[in-house]
Amino acid sequence: MTRHTTDDVDVAVIGCGTTGLALTRLLAMEGLRIAAIDPARVPRAFPRATHLDDETMRAFQTLGLGHLEERFSLSGVYRFYDPQWRPVMEFPFNKGITDQGWHSDYMFHQPDFEAVLRGHAHNHPETTSFFGWDAIELTSSADGVRVRLRERATGEEHELTASFLVGCDGANSFVREQLGCTQTDYGATHRSLIVDILPFVQKESLAGRDAFIQGGIRNPLTFLATAEPLLRFEQLLRHDDDTAAFERLDHVYELLSPWLSADEYRVLRADVYEWDAVVAEPWRSGAVFLAGDAAHEMPPHLGQGMASGIRDAMNIAWKLGRVVRGESPREILDTYETERKPHMTEFVKLAAQMANEIEAMQPQAPEEGADVPVTERETLRPQLGAGIWAGDDEFAGRLSAQPRLASGQRIDDVAGYRFAVVAAEDCVAQLGEATQATLRSLNAEVIVADSDESKSWLKSLDTVAIVIRPDRYLFGTAATAAQLDALVARLDTELTERAQP
Repeated sequence: MTRHTTDDVDVAVIGCGTTGLALTRLLAMEGLRIAAIDPARVPRAFPRATHLDDETMRAFQTLGLGHLEERFSLSGVYRFYDPQWRPVMEFPFNKGITDQGWHSDYMFHQPDFEAVLRGHAHNHPETTSFFGWDAIELTSSADGVRVRLRERATGEEHELTASFLVGCDGANSFVREQLGCTQTDYGATHRSLIVDILPFVQKESLAGRDAFIQGGIRNPLTFLATAEPLLRFEQLLRHDDDTAAFERLDHVYELLSPWLSADEYRVLRADVYEWDAVVAEPWRSGAVFLAGDAAHEMPPHLGQGMASGIRDAMNIAWKLGRVVRGESPREILDTYETERKPHMTEFVKLAAQMANEIEAMQPQAPEEGADVPVTERETLRPQLGAGIWAGDDEFAGRLSAQPRLASGQRIDDVAGYRFAVVAAEDCVAQLGEATQATLRSLNAEVIVADSDESKSWLKSLDTVAIVIRPDRYLFGTAATAAQLDALVARLDTELTERAQP
């Protein structure tokens, strides 16, 4: 709906790109009253993010967007070339179906994702949409946050109050500025010309799903086949390159001329974007939080910018839900930053390293007749920082797998966005009455590992049961039914009696 009958909401979300819209949807699933605020009246027509990984696809599944997978495109081989277009190295960009239950990598069209989630926001009776509005003032107190908004089209102003506010408003965050946050810089500021096109013809040189980087030249060039049939070219600018010169259409036509004539495509986007590798400090002040690019930025070379923002949303939404409903003390919200910041900083550091290496790259092709080296791309799966997980368990704080059950369902479809216990059948049969009562109070789902895939997963962890958080990270594992009883009691204590550090 576009307006609500009251100005009071549980959570105000400022900025409705991928992070803000995912958060809005998750908060709605938590049964909260939300205000969704964004200066864009309709979704932006061109994509910013183009890539998502298997963990993000799993989040899409939770958001009820699994059906969009048929609109996504898989990737092929990623090749590195020297200045003479000789191949230097390659690796497969997609590694097939992973333990997350989805393909390792997809290319998608961001405007479609945003359109669907804006539609969900409109349809949810407890979500008030302020699309086309700017946040111009916010005041935080012990009781919550007051926000003043202004509609761009009319100049009309509106005020609302919220128990909590999350700033998902991007790299130039108004909310971060209001909080007076500093930023840790990891030294990888780069500018890239981004050119997205819709080709009208098929060219053999650009056919298929392969991608490439040509290094060792003044302006390293990246090509990506994004969501079919769209294509993206990225050209890295040096420090003394002029932004306006690179954005001129003549330059774009010249850049693409080795592959396409200027009359063979439509330019959807051609602008220079500045990439930074920075992390905000802090992410919270009282009832106000930062998420997504407002909290952290990174160069695009890992394809993890959007993914990291959606992980933020998956982490904080269930915690806000518990606090608003009075099920947990406010102190559990401290774990949002302590868990997420160390985790995503690993991605920022690696993306910064890759960006700097590409700028300095001097690739050497193998000798004539030698095979082009093929390398394996390791998947980065960091452990969460300190928070709500069993710190003495080697598997806790790490992303869980998502096996299929005997019914053919993926476990997240059974669990929903809530806690879940996945256990062997005989372990479930031995659950104590107190444990069963605690799980009911947590609205947790108990899932019997009844398929070869789920049984093999438990065996690989040398356990008979695991406890999974709503954001799909492991709270802990248990080797016996008695250990599971103790683990569930520990979870209950963490959620209901957590002391402030």
